[in-house]
Amino acid sequence: MATNPPPGTLNPAVAPVLSEQNPNPVGNVGQEYVDRRRELVGQIMSLFRTNLASNYVATVNGPFYTLQFQALAERIADFQITASEVFRDAEFDLLRSEYLWEVLGSLVFPASSTSDGGIPVIDGDRLYRDFLRGMVRLLLLGATKASVQGGVELLTGSTVTVVERFIDARTPGSEWTNLDTFSFDVLVEGIGGDPFTLRDNVVRVLTALRPAHTLYTYANLLRDELTTPTDDAYSWAMSQYGYEDTRRYCGGAEAVRGASGFVSASERTAFTDLTRTFANVVPGAVLRTAGGPNDGETRRVVSVRGLRVATDPTPRAYTTSPTGLTGVATVAGGDVVDVDPSADLSPCVDGEVITFASGPNTGSYRVAVLLGNNGGPVGSAPGPCRGLRVAPCTLILDRRLTPATGQTYAVDVDRLGVRTPQVVVGEDASIQFWT
Repeated sequence: MATNPPPGTLNPAVAPVLSEQNPNPVGNVGQEYVDRRRELVGQIMSLFRTNLASNYVATVNGPFYTLQFQALAERIADFQITASEVFRDAEFDLLRSEYLWEVLGSLVFPASSTSDGGIPVIDGDRLYRDFLRGMVRLLLLGATKASVQGGVELLTGSTVTVVERFIDARTPGSEWTNLDTFSFDVLVEGIGGDPFTLRDNVVRVLTALRPAHTLYTYANLLRDELTTPTDDAYSWAMSQYGYEDTRRYCGGAEAVRGASGFVSASERTAFTDLTRTFANVVPGAVLRTAGGPNDGETRRVVSVRGLRVATDPTPRAYTTSPTGLTGVATVAGGDVVDVDPSADLSPCVDGEVITFASGPNTGSYRVAVLLGNNGGPVGSAPGPCRGLRVAPCTLILDRRLTPATGQTYAVDVDRLGVRTPQVVVGEDASIQFWT
């Protein structure tokens, strides 16, 4: 957004098409300005000639004195047009973005005038204008639960819940008491975009809207959903690492297992499974294969890879499966972005695979998340969004494997570095839990 924030504050990020979003830009441009300027210059020159002596009556520009006054008339016309624009700044819909913060933003966020106050970071002139107008309406409602929730909802399309602890304390079994009278919780379910930018923006909005005598906590709620149970029976393997780790429950998951791994003949140190993500596999983990040409083999993981090449500025054609989307995209910093501004990848479903037919990233990759303010996990992003990030589905190994498809395997994901689980039989673990 093209604004002039107070000294020492952070400038909002500027989108590459903001010039199209500005309804009334600073600077005299366009055919309307040219026509208006020509009309004013003509009026000024006509008035000038009526006040000259009879021997200075040239009706065309040519004599030296007409050229001098022509230049002066143009400057006067520019001043008149610029002065008339000031009257349009009284309307927030037409207020020039260069002065939007000085006229409206500094009133909504007075703390931003200090060196450490900061201003909310929102991309887009129109979005920023709508956000500030919404803040004005909420300020007029007063410091209430509804206004606090509305302020956070201005920043995100996710579900926002405000929990007043002293009211929740009336519910039997609540963890809150009357001592929490001046505290409340702000819970945001799911995040679109950068969570750290959203957090900073929420802090600034709540500073402006919340009652001055209250304290709050802010949290993002992330939910995991099991969509396809595989068996009626359920087993749980928890590794044992000693007394202290047991008290903290640091065991976590033991391994990622699958039966769809493959190794290509052209890259035999790369093990890929597009039905799984290896985001939690760390270098040094052990891959164990079973069945097929690699039966009983073990390899150590050197690194985990998503795309082969993180940056490819050349537009490349792509297709997705099973949704069947097509387009042309570039790769920057590991992010895949469609070159068509109107492209929308939000129809992608969980398990979507994107395939490049050419370039350094030739091959197929599992889509992990859709990017942008309207992005999110695949299958739940509201859209539209034209960028995506692939999941790390390839393990780079220390030694080669035999080319294979449909390879059964297990790879450790233990974050503490212990690779062999310790099996304990006949021990009562109930004393480790509170009931």
